[in-house]
Amino acid sequence: MRYLDTAFTHLSFAIKLMQAAESGLIDLESIDTPLTISEGASVLVLPDRVLHDENELINACQNLVTITYGAAAITLNRCREEASVRLPDPIASECEQWVGLVYQIRNAFAHDIAEPRWQINPRYRRNYSIGHVRADLRRLDGEIFEYAQIGGVDALYVLEHMAKNTLLVVCPRIVHPLRAVLSDQSRC
Repeated sequence: MRYLDTAFTHLSFAIKLMQAAESGLIDLESIDTPLTISEGASVLVLPDRVLHDENELINACQNLVTITYGAAAITLNRCREEASVRLPDPIASECEQWVGLVYQIRNAFAHDIAEPRWQINPRYRRNYSIGHVRADLRRLDGEIFEYAQIGGVDALYVLEHMAKNTLLVVCPRIVHPLRAVLSDQSRC
């Protein structure tokens, strides 16, 4: 799996796009126009209008944030997998909590990226404390994912930063394999 930086860049762009839509900075009339794309024998003709008003534009941008957040979570967890960092059992250290929480966020989105829902195996139903990220997953199984449940929309960025920086120092047993994957952007 490649493109950890790309996944987080897309998430950041989606958030900026949502903010622009919510602030009324996007002219719907100028972007929601007829479009035809031809590639060889393939021709895609999009309808003249796909969004009917500013509220639909805002909703579409909010959905893009959800989808790109899920893609970033899945990509971050995939880097762990490519580094052959196993899922911990039991979960004790901050590093093991990082692995468990990233895996659970990934799971919430992997089963339904448009409407993420927690699907938490009993061993992961616990409190997590990683840096300033706090998440109580004890009673969330089956619930719809909300950013506040993991400490806010910034939590995934904190977890990504920790993977690239902090964990390399405090978790050498877990992170040495992860370091190679994270430093090789052709793989992650």
